[in-house]
Amino acid sequence: MSNPESMQQLADRFMNDEQFREEMRQDPEGAVERSGYQLDDEDKQALRSMDWSSSDEALNERVSKLAKWC
Repeated sequence: MSNPESMQQLADRFMNDEQFREEMRQDPEGAVERSGYQLDDEDKQALRSMDWSSSDEALNERVSKLAKWC
């Protein structure tokens, strides 16, 4: 089952923390695990399927939508 609270926290941090955003670009799953967010397999798959080479604006929008979807 998806954890909406964790996804919202992750989205907020992604949009407001430049270092975390760079970590997510390099290793999304690792960044999430190191940060202690509890995501289910579906949420992890959604993160894996994202194009992390997109612009910050595009990624902010995508991560925000993902958090609302959960």
